[in-house]
Amino acid sequence: MSLRWRKVRPVKVNPRANARSESAPGRHRTGETGGYWSRLGRGLLITLRVVATVTVLVGGCSGLFVLAREVGPLTREWFLVRSVSVSGLHHVTRKEVIGRLALKPDTALYSINPSWLADRIKTHPWIKDATVVLKPLHEIHIDIVEREPAVVVRTLAENLLADSDGFLLAHLGSADDPTLPMLSGVDGKRLVQGKPDDRRPVQVGAALARMVGQTTGGRPDINVGNLNNLVVEVQGVTFQFSESSMNQQWYRFLKMRPALRDVAFDGEGARANEIDLRFADRVIVRGRG
Repeated sequence: MSLRWRKVRPVKVNPRANARSESAPGRHRTGETGGYWSRLGRGLLITLRVVATVTVLVGGCSGLFVLAREVGPLTREWFLVRSVSVSGLHHVTRKEVIGRLALKPDTALYSINPSWLADRIKTHPWIKDATVVLKPLHEIHIDIVEREPAVVVRTLAENLLADSDGFLLAHLGSADDPTLPMLSGVDGKRLVQGKPDDRRPVQVGAALARMVGQTTGGRPDINVGNLNNLVVEVQGVTFQFSESSMNQQWYRFLKMRPALRDVAFDGEGARANEIDLRFADRVIVRGRG
C-alpha cells in the first residue's frame, strides 16, 4: 500500500465576506449605541460648563451680598452704609431725600431693596422720579428727577403751585409767582386729593398757557372751569378755546393774524379784544363796544 502526500492549499479569505461578517446586525447596533452615549456625555459636559459660566457672570456682584447675608453678623460690618450721594437736586434738599430713606444706622447694603427706597423718595411732592443704585461696599447713589413749577392755581381759599401734569407742589397762601401763568376755575380741595380727573383741568390750562404765552408774551390768565369754553386773557385780548382741538384753533388764528390788524398784544388794550376760536374753519373777532 502506498501513501501519497497531498499538498493542502491555503484557503483564500474573501474580503467581501469578511466585510459582511463585520457588519453583522448585532455588532452594528453595539457600535451605534456606544457612539450615541459618548456624544450625549460630551454634550452634557459642555452644557454644564456653559451653565456654570453664566451663573458666575450673572451672580458675580449679587453673590457677594448673598454670601454676606448667609454668613450673618460676622461680615455685617463690612457692608454697612457709610455714604449717600444724591444728584439732580434743584428745589429739594439732600436732607429731605435722606429723610425719606428712613434708614437705620446699622443698615447693611445687602439688606436694601433699591426699588423700595425709590418708592419712598417719590412720595415727596416735588420728586417725579428717582433711581437708587447700590455701590459696593458702603455707598447708596440716588438720581433725582424733580417736577417743575408750571402754573399758579387761584382758588377761593389760597393760591396753589402745580406742575404741568397737574400735581400739587406747594401751598402758596396769598403769595404769587408772577413769572408763571395763572389758572382759575379749579376746585382746590379736589386738586389736593390728586385724582387724575381732578388734575385734568390743570394739565389743559398749563398746555394752553405755554402755547399762547410763546406768541403773545405777557402772563396768561386762564379760566379752566369749562373745558369746552376755555377763556384766556393775555395782553388786553381775550381768547376762547375748546379743549378738544385747541392746537388747531391756535394754528388757525396764527395763520389769519396778519389780516387782523386790530389785534395787537401790546398790553394797552387792542380795539379787537375778543377772539372766539371754538368753531371750525372760522375766527370770530369782536371789537370793543
